[in-house]
Amino acid sequence: MLAISEWLMVLPATMLLTVAALRLLQPRQYQPARPSWLIFEWTTTHISRLGAAILFLGMPGLVVVAGCVTLLRVWREDQTLRQDAVVGLTVVRRHVVIGFLAAATLLGAAILTLAVAHVVVD
Repeated sequence: MLAISEWLMVLPATMLLTVAALRLLQPRQYQPARPSWLIFEWTTTHISRLGAAILFLGMPGLVVVAGCVTLLRVWREDQTLRQDAVVGLTVVRRHVVIGFLAAATLLGAAILTLAVAHVVVD
């Protein structure tokens, strides 16, 4: 459940960052730039600075903290997981959820890093 909730928390920021990147690929009148521009403009007019801070800093930050705490707890408690890290392929078969949790945590960390870098530069 934690892995699914983490993915849901980083989904809006991921979508909006993807839209922001897609809108710059081509001129505004061509696809996929046109719907990307429409979504981007709607977002900039409807999301406040506080909302953007929660969306790009708060939620990914919460994902990173919760994911790291959970991964560390699972690492300490689960001897099988430690053995599987050595085996490699077995970890994918036994702990798919842990893989999704780690991926969501890394995605949240990447979004948080980019958002913090953006805030610092502005």
